[in-house]
Amino acid sequence: MVARAFHRMDASPPGEEAEESDMVELEKSNVLLLGPTGSGKTLLAKTLARFVNVPFVIADATTLTQAGYVGEDVESILYKLLMVAEFNVGAAQQGIVYIDEVDKITKKAESLNISRDVSGEGVQQALLKMLEGTVVNVPEKGARKHPRGDHIQIDTKDILFICGGAFVDLEKTISERRQDSSIGFGAPVRANMRAGGLTNAAVTSSLLESVESSDLIAYGLIPEFIGRFPVLISLSALTEDQLVQVLTEPKNALGKQYKKMFEMNNVKLHFTEGALRQIAQKAMAKSTGARGLRSILESLLTDAMFEIPDAKTGQDKIDAVVIDKEVIGSPDSKGCGAKILRGEGALERYLAEHKQKESLVVTEGSDEGEPDIETELPSRAMSM
Repeated sequence: MVARAFHRMDASPPGEEAEESDMVELEKSNVLLLGPTGSGKTLLAKTLARFVNVPFVIADATTLTQAGYVGEDVESILYKLLMVAEFNVGAAQQGIVYIDEVDKITKKAESLNISRDVSGEGVQQALLKMLEGTVVNVPEKGARKHPRGDHIQIDTKDILFICGGAFVDLEKTISERRQDSSIGFGAPVRANMRAGGLTNAAVTSSLLESVESSDLIAYGLIPEFIGRFPVLISLSALTEDQLVQVLTEPKNALGKQYKKMFEMNNVKLHFTEGALRQIAQKAMAKSTGARGLRSILESLLTDAMFEIPDAKTGQDKIDAVVIDKEVIGSPDSKGCGAKILRGEGALERYLAEHKQKESLVVTEGSDEGEPDIETELPSRAMSM
């Protein structure tokens, strides 16, 4: 979608002697991202901002209110875009705006209290013309709109708007529309939910793939707002392999961050392969996605980070901290603290013992059809 927006901006405006095909004006297609929490919606926008060569701004929909109420007006989004473009109006008019947490401005249910819903349907109505394309008067100094204040006019018809939100419990609305609810007598139960033991996040992402405009309207977005987003994209929940990659591979991976923190105190941090898998499984069980990885690591490493600053020497000096499968435990349990290895070369000794145990397991498994002469020798040595 972003590449298509660039092609549209590169298209030259039609001239007087242009052919009929050249007279066609290309319009933008705004994008609405849906996906469970921790699936990478905001990170996708931040990564996109580093690659594109146009002004890019990330705004938060939870701070927006109707004009005249405490909070930010919708024009503050364009003022942030102007600041990123260094107040170059021409460059700002070809920028990209990402509005995060858009599911928090849904229309609230009618209640008996007198207070108005100034951060829900009113914000959606204020965003309508801006999303479609109009000339917006933006306060010059970023303050609230004032009739006597100075304004900067920005045409939004070429600004690409991308909105993202988790839309919690939207899958229930989709399931009711498809009549595949698993509650009640005689109700059909989804076969793919029952088989394979899928987690809640995986079921949610599979249902979000079939989202329609009517589901979002039932959720609380007004039809005019949905109509401004012709492209609906659902993000899937992260799998176990992807969560392990998040822990280890990126430049600012969580594992690398904690290793650097421990290196500042001359302590090594080691993760076993099985431990990384179990951490990913624990995050999937909590249905918190990549955001749940940090809370799991914090609970495992809190005791170690408390003990490390104490300066000790000799055999009491902390050489390394190890996280293995025994430390993490089952996905339902909290787990215990990380293993603290003391003394010089403690990590090397631990790795050697761990490798020796694995080799013993491999040899026992490979010699099942042969005489048990070699396997009896280690057992006798152990008993001696």
